Amino acid sequence: MTVTSGRSQQQGAALITVLMIVAIVVVLAVDMSARLQLQIQRQHNLQQQQQAFWYAMGAEAFSKVLLKRSLQGESSVHLGQDWAQQGASFMVEDGQIAGEIRDLNNCFNLNALQKQPDRNQGQQQTMAQRAFLRLVEQVGGELSMPAENLLARLTDWLDEDSLLNSAGGAEQDDYAALQFPYYTANSLMASETELRLILDLTAADYQLLLPYICVLPENDQLQINVNTLTEQTAVLLQALLPELTEAQAQEAVLNRPEKGYADVESFLQSSALAGISVPDEVKNILQVQSAYFQLQATTAYLESGFRLTTTFKREENNAIRVLARRFGGQG
Repeated sequence: MTVTSGRSQQQGAALITVLMIVAIVVVLAVDMSARLQLQIQRQHNLQQQQQAFWYAMGAEAFSKVLLKRSLQGESSVHLGQDWAQQGASFMVEDGQIAGEIRDLNNCFNLNALQKQPDRNQGQQQTMAQRAFLRLVEQVGGELSMPAENLLARLTDWLDEDSLLNSAGGAEQDDYAALQFPYYTANSLMASETELRLILDLTAADYQLLLPYICVLPENDQLQINVNTLTEQTAVLLQALLPELTEAQAQEAVLNRPEKGYADVESFLQSSALAGISVPDEVKNILQVQSAYFQLQATTAYLESGFRLTTTFKREENNAIRVLARRFGGQG
């Protein structure tokens, strides 16, 4: 009886050991299977995202061709040209490509605020700075800070030193004292999204100003194409010409010839500007040509999406060059 009982105990222990081994193998197999499925899904997602990316790059290549073809031999840039058609969307295999091209010479170039006034000639502000103040006062009624403070902080962000230019500004020490510190650029902006870094400027402020502002990379000139202004951005004319009323600015845009004004002089002689005195410094800002454009492309492939923002520059020989790309974001 004792021998039989011992064998039974040994057999029971062996059975338990086998069951434990089987359980461990099952757990390992389930874990390996889960990891394998995760890796397969991850690879699948990467492939979809990559395809959506290449669809966006295809939209960029198409936009370069479209811009070059639309502007070839044209004496002016206007909204009647093919590049300006809005809402373009194309169905592709298992996806979609949508995009639009924006003229970056029909908005306020923030980099123009870097220039300092000539104190020797008694200037307190440059033409661009005065125009920016008027623009913010007209469109930024709910801005979280006074227009003068925003101008001062933008000027400090753009200038090459770390000294405050005026009251209300902000420089290195102010940003370094933040909970998550950083430094001012002390150089030209590369993208309008840098506006979000300005001290105390909120997301709501940014969205309020975004339709009217832009950034031309490595360019500190303020140039406005009167042929590509829209009803919304007509306020830029009021910013440049204080005597101009909102109704007159809208008339200048709505009564524009189908192919735009042939030259700036034709624009200045339009009925909307009758009796308005236009200083030479404003005439130098107004243009009927554009050199900078921006593509905002959105693509989809199966379950993945992609957003691309590309800035183009039109060269003198009508060649279209890519200046910058930004992936994702709100453009």
